[in-house]
Amino acid sequence: MRNRFFLWLHEYASPVQIIPEEILPQLPITDYRYFVRILQHLDKLLPEEGLTFVLTWHLDDFHEVMEDAVIIQHGDEQYQMPWYHRRVRALFKVSGLRPNPVRETVRLPPSIAWRSLLRDARNSLTRLRRRMKYGPQGKVSIPTDDLPLGYFALLDLDPLPIEQRPVDVYFAGCLAGRRWSLRASVAARQQMGSALAAAQKALPQHRIEALWRAAKYDQGLGPAAYTQALANAKIALAPRGNTDETYRLFEAAKLGCVMICEPLPARWYFQACPAITLRTWSELPGILKNLLNDPAKINELSRRGRQWWDSTVSEGAVANFITQRLTGAGDVHPQVRETHPV
Repeated sequence: MRNRFFLWLHEYASPVQIIPEEILPQLPITDYRYFVRILQHLDKLLPEEGLTFVLTWHLDDFHEVMEDAVIIQHGDEQYQMPWYHRRVRALFKVSGLRPNPVRETVRLPPSIAWRSLLRDARNSLTRLRRRMKYGPQGKVSIPTDDLPLGYFALLDLDPLPIEQRPVDVYFAGCLAGRRWSLRASVAARQQMGSALAAAQKALPQHRIEALWRAAKYDQGLGPAAYTQALANAKIALAPRGNTDETYRLFEAAKLGCVMICEPLPARWYFQACPAITLRTWSELPGILKNLLNDPAKINELSRRGRQWWDSTVSEGAVANFITQRLTGAGDVHPQVRETHPV
């Protein structure tokens, strides 16, 4: 039997059956493409299995096509378990099944840690309300796992070799401003902005570019310009987003940029990520100085970043991971995270 594939976006009243390779050219330039390409690979890895796959942005809405289906659930940033998990074959959740352990969160800078803990407390209240509405979750007996966030506004492009790229350091993203906020992402970007300005002053001989834009996506670079700008960069900065993940990290890896980011959550696909992680953005000028004076290190981290993309978080690699989880093919979780002090 042929596999079946359904797409259930927020704007859809119900799931729409698709053929992944046929719908890809019709999709907007968003993360839809990343996940539909995963479905495309799954169809090749599990041919004639008669499985139903549903890619949904709905957390609690259930449709009859989801019965005994493999669910890829996206859009929930509060680490909630769908009430319908007892009725499906497997559940793979984007942005994480559970928050980072408290012991890891409290190690973050205080300004980020307390905001993250406050967010976790709010999410726990949401979980309690949902439990009152849907009843206790009970033991989860189906295959469940996290999936990476993937890319968003990125086109397919073969970038220049790292040593030929004209921009040393690059960031494009929302303007954090100076207003006080409860969001950890805003506090992090304010700190990164100050550190980036200090780096530009301390390293005038290097090309360090930052494009701050308003919060609305359509007021920034378009996909083609953003992809080209990132492909021109040796080093990409990837501050946290609304959660502790960000599209920029995966986009930078796909284009072979050296990644600099905040501490990453404890999820299987980050265990071998070769990003340079800093505890606070105030460390950025020193890290950039050491790194930009070491072209061999930049080349090595660029190579490892692209290798991590290909082997772990690309569409084909994620489809392979899902296939192994569905078929019970051994331990598919890497155990050791690479670290790269500079």
